[in-house]
Amino acid sequence: MIPIKIKEHLDNYIHQEVYVQIAVIKGKEKISTKAAINSYFNSNHFRDLSEGRPYDHFIDGLNDKCLIKLVDSPMKDKETNDQVIQELQKKLKELSSDDLKNTFWEIETGEFVNKDQIKELELERDQMIKSLDLKDKDIVHQVLVDFCKKYEELCSLKYPDAPLPLEILKNIN
Repeated sequence: MIPIKIKEHLDNYIHQEVYVQIAVIKGKEKISTKAAINSYFNSNHFRDLSEGRPYDHFIDGLNDKCLIKLVDSPMKDKETNDQVIQELQKKLKELSSDDLKNTFWEIETGEFVNKDQIKELELERDQMIKSLDLKDKDIVHQVLVDFCKKYEELCSLKYPDAPLPLEILKNIN
C-alpha cells in the first residue's frame, strides 16, 4: 500500500496544478469556471495530465532515489541531528543489498517505498489516464471539478480567509 503521506503529497500537487491552470484561464479569458475547464481541455497542461506525466515524473524521481545508489555516500556515516537523514542512515546500515535495491526514498515526505508500491502508483496513473479520456467530456469535466474541489478544501483548511478564484465550494454549498 502506498504510504498516505506520499499519496496525499502527489494528489495535492496534481490538484493544485490543475486548479492554478484553470484559474489562470478563467482570469485571462474572463469566463465562467465551467467554460475555463472546457478551455483547459485544449491546453498542453491537460494533454500532459491526461497522459499521466505528473505520475511519470514522480515515479522517475523515486527511481532516482533508490537507496542502493547511496550505499557508498559519505553522508552514510556523517553525524547529524536531522531526523530524516538519521532514518535514511539507519536504513542504509540495516538493510541488505537486495532490500536496498528495492527501497526508494521520497524526499518531500521522507517516506520510503518499494517496487510493489511504485507499481501501485503506476496503476493509479493508469486509472487517472482513463478518467481523463475526452471521449466523455462530461465525466472528464466532473473529474476536474473534483480535483478543484479537493484543492479548495485543502486551501480552506490551510488559509481560511484566502480568496479562491474558482469558488467551487461556494457553488456547491
